[in-house]
Amino acid sequence: MIIIPEIFLSIGFLLILFITPFIKINAHVKVGYFTLLIIFLTQFFVLKDIFLFEEIFNGFFVIDSFGSFLKSIILISAGLVIYFYLIIKNEKSLLRPEFSLVILISIIGMMLMVSANNLLSLFLSMELQSLALYILVSFSREDINSSEAGVKYFVIGSLSTCIFLFGSSLIYGLVGSTDFSNISQFMSDQYSIPIMLIVGLIFILVSLSLKISAAPFHMWTPDVYQGAPTIVTTFLSTAPKVAVFAVLIRLLVFPFGEIIVDWGKIVIILSISSMIIGSLGALKQTDLKRLMAYSTINHIGFIMMGLVPGSEDGITAISIYLIFYLTMNLGAFLVILNMQRDQINVTSIKDLSGLYKNEPILAACFAVILFSMAGIPPLAGFIGKLLILNIVIDNNLFFLAIIAVLTSVIAAFYYIRLVKSIFFDPPVHDLDNFSNSQSKFLLSILSLFNLTVILYPQFFLNLCASITLSLFALK
Repeated sequence: MIIIPEIFLSIGFLLILFITPFIKINAHVKVGYFTLLIIFLTQFFVLKDIFLFEEIFNGFFVIDSFGSFLKSIILISAGLVIYFYLIIKNEKSLLRPEFSLVILISIIGMMLMVSANNLLSLFLSMELQSLALYILVSFSREDINSSEAGVKYFVIGSLSTCIFLFGSSLIYGLVGSTDFSNISQFMSDQYSIPIMLIVGLIFILVSLSLKISAAPFHMWTPDVYQGAPTIVTTFLSTAPKVAVFAVLIRLLVFPFGEIIVDWGKIVIILSISSMIIGSLGALKQTDLKRLMAYSTINHIGFIMMGLVPGSEDGITAISIYLIFYLTMNLGAFLVILNMQRDQINVTSIKDLSGLYKNEPILAACFAVILFSMAGIPPLAGFIGKLLILNIVIDNNLFFLAIIAVLTSVIAAFYYIRLVKSIFFDPPVHDLDNFSNSQSKFLLSILSLFNLTVILYPQFFLNLCASITLSLFALK
């Protein structure tokens, strides 16, 4: 019997919503732990059917190994973000039970996005997760920056929705169906692909690029990352990116695999522009969250290179990179979340000065994370970038590999600048002591993971290669 994880998660959400009004003391903490329990149980149902392949709800959604694997990653990253929320000192406006519940709604939307097998089901899933993210970004009502970031994100998100619907309507007008299988069949039957079909796909790619922060559609990212509460920025930079990449992969490889020559050029442009803007834009940043926004843009560009060939090896490399990207980002934001002065969160790069003198172990762990993000061997970030570059070179895209290496060298500058500030600059202002032992333990685990991946890279290669098979079995 198949127990669909999204349905179980939705039932769990309704149960928590029902009992929340009856919890009077520390409601946000208790609801947070209830949410973690629901996520853990959902993870069990996801992994139970990880080798299953079945189309459900009249073909609107599909259950397969690829989707189940990425759902598992989304649940792990979202669970860690909720745990971060529970163990750190948050501002008072965030200490409400609704916070965990809204994250739960967003997770449901992301999991549905990963399984979407129809443009209509994809649209509804995207809107579900987007509406939850709009609320999260503007969650801190007393902070005008959070409200401003929420409005900006909502406007850009609404624009993305309109563009997606317009592209989908063009495709429906030509194909007569929004089902991925029917679109694929239509394209294989054509001697020449109608130009309006390609135009429709371009609109959909633009919409998804806005959601994934790919340049030149990245304009909202630095402002929203900076204005949103730091715990929300942590969530924004992790799980939603995995969900949108799952959509991009499933959409381009399966229904639009016939026109890889056309969409491959668009992905190359998005990849190059993201790497260049992401690496150059971060050089003059003084705020850590804005710097992390440009870092995300740069990583997104790097990951998109693996999508260009549309091959099984490329998708395998992307899956591995996403795992490493999540561990690096979660580690970096865990340090930023704990950077406080007089119990107020601070995010200036200057505030990292001299961190090594007060917190040597924490500083060493953060340095490992930063070196990994820069792609310094033999850390996880280097392994991820090497795999993507191998795919690009194997497909004779040498110009793309050269640009990737050059932008990585530029990006390494601002990561190493942070390390220099941590270890060699005199303290400007003393931070509160990092007394949170759970944060130290988690950061140690994340940095150790990035440090030891070189010992067992074959495990990730075999794991991601096996889950990618289910995606290509559809073709």
